[in-house]
Amino acid sequence: MSFIKKYLVKIQSRKYLLKEKLARDRIRKLNRHDERLVQNLHAKKKFPSFKQLFYISKYLSKGEQLAIRILSGIVIVSICSLLLNFYWTHSTIVPTAGGSYTEGLVGTIRHVNPLFAQTSDADMDLTALTFSGLLNFSENGFTKDLAEDYQISADQKVYTFQLRQDVLWHDGEKFKADDVIFTFERINIPETKTPIYFNFKGAKVEKIDDYTVRFTLSESFAPFLESLTIGILPQHIWENIPPENMSLAEYNLKPIGTGPFKFKSLVKNKNGTIKNFNLERNNDYYGTKPYIDELTFKFHSDFAQAVDALNNKNVEGISYLPKELRQRIINNRNLNFHLLQLPQYTAVFFNYSQNPVLKEAQMRKTLSYAVNKEKIVNEILNAEAQVIDSCILPESLGFNSDIEKFSFNSQLAKEELEKAEWKLTDYKKEEPPTEESEDTTDDSAETPEPETTEEYPFQVRQLKNRYLEFSLTTVDQPENVKIAKELQKEWQQIGAKVNLIFVKPNQMQEVIKNRDYEALLYGQILGYDPDPFPFWHSKQKTYPGLNLTSLADEKIDALLEQARKTSNEEERAGKYTEFQKLLTDSAPAIFLFNPTYTYPQNKKIKGFNTSKIINPSNRFNQISNWFIKTERKWTD
Repeated sequence: MSFIKKYLVKIQSRKYLLKEKLARDRIRKLNRHDERLVQNLHAKKKFPSFKQLFYISKYLSKGEQLAIRILSGIVIVSICSLLLNFYWTHSTIVPTAGGSYTEGLVGTIRHVNPLFAQTSDADMDLTALTFSGLLNFSENGFTKDLAEDYQISADQKVYTFQLRQDVLWHDGEKFKADDVIFTFERINIPETKTPIYFNFKGAKVEKIDDYTVRFTLSESFAPFLESLTIGILPQHIWENIPPENMSLAEYNLKPIGTGPFKFKSLVKNKNGTIKNFNLERNNDYYGTKPYIDELTFKFHSDFAQAVDALNNKNVEGISYLPKELRQRIINNRNLNFHLLQLPQYTAVFFNYSQNPVLKEAQMRKTLSYAVNKEKIVNEILNAEAQVIDSCILPESLGFNSDIEKFSFNSQLAKEELEKAEWKLTDYKKEEPPTEESEDTTDDSAETPEPETTEEYPFQVRQLKNRYLEFSLTTVDQPENVKIAKELQKEWQQIGAKVNLIFVKPNQMQEVIKNRDYEALLYGQILGYDPDPFPFWHSKQKTYPGLNLTSLADEKIDALLEQARKTSNEEERAGKYTEFQKLLTDSAPAIFLFNPTYTYPQNKKIKGFNTSKIINPSNRFNQISNWFIKTERKWTD
């Protein structure tokens, strides 16, 4: 029994081994079959097919599979990097339409109208964006705007303009020669009362055809091209409004022009004061269309308030930043401070017809000696200005550096007063007028009260029952206030009693219009051409003229008239040189400085590349190049 059991066990063991061997042989056979299948499938192809790739993992270890995955990832990343690099090197970032910009302006608006805007910077800004002239300013001279081309006759008296034929007014009407004729005819009507009336007096304009106009001057006028940068009005809007009512028309606040932006809306407060003025892109603009969709302007009473709005992000830029307020700017990193060159000067203008103390030229010269211009420029303006001695700026046509200069010399000023028998004496205010005296004051007019910064601690000069006393008026803005107080202090040192009058920005226009001042601290913008006629000819002494003094000199008038009639630059320069000598001898003003123009703007605005402007509104000359949004495009 024992033998049988062993035999049976042996047989079962052999069967088990045989089954195991058969299983192994079968697996080997199947594996060889699979290998041949993989090898023979699409044998003619050099590379495995997509189906064959599924079998690869069966022949790789886990380490090999991990290495393959890592290598594949590197390859994919490399390919993506190459494609991305190719895209970046064969494309460029370009501006695209979109976005809005909000800017703060000081003052308010009354006339968004090229015929009346000259006396207000805010009006000028909005007029520049909504209207177009035959010509426009650029840093290199004049550029054609509504004019497609023009010719000037040899005698400089006939100007012929061919007009663009692709221009539409904001309301969709076509722009034609009739609009040009209408605009200049209205300027030449005295009842219109435009400040630019004298610029075109004696100029005849005629229509040649629907797109050609001709200007004929009675005599040559060198600065005439600059005059043709004035915006053109639409005849179909204004022709039924009488000239004397133009300044009152609704279209002064809802303008229709041909400029790159058009009127959208305005917002008033309960008192009727305009708080916001909104413009939108003119999609029918004939020139380069702006990228920016919308412009919003917010109005502030002074520059300090405008700076606060900029710090609080209520606006993204302000029209001008006074030097002394720059340190109050909080968001320096978010702003670009554009320092622009501007043909402007600030001076003290003497309206001596209002005060006999200032009538003598020697007295005005003596006051000039007491003014420390360098101190004003360095300490108040942070050296961001140039001291000047003339109304014609350095590098301008006819600038004369050899004129008499009244350098600061307080001791000399005192000596001159003593020579003229002005004696120091106790200051006594004049008695108020008696009831029998005739009161010529106008109670209806709101005249600012004189302001004295301190009680008068010393004697004032007196001559024949007259005290050396006068008032100095200026706009109530920080920079002007500081300068006025410094002038008051310097004149006090020589025994002059100076009363300061500070006028709100929105009232300054009325003060100048009425010439309601004895001495005026004010800035004047000269324009592209250095022609001093509008500022110093005797015919410009009353509104809308720009002569802010009492100057009326026949020799000066003759020189200015002759200079603007010649196109010979050397001859003009000679006239201006002689004019400056006469002006210095008369001393109707104390010329202080030529400032730089600081224009702060949020860095989101790109494409601003202006460096020189003729007036503040010229900062918008290249606004079609400003952009906020960008996109990437393939390059050829």
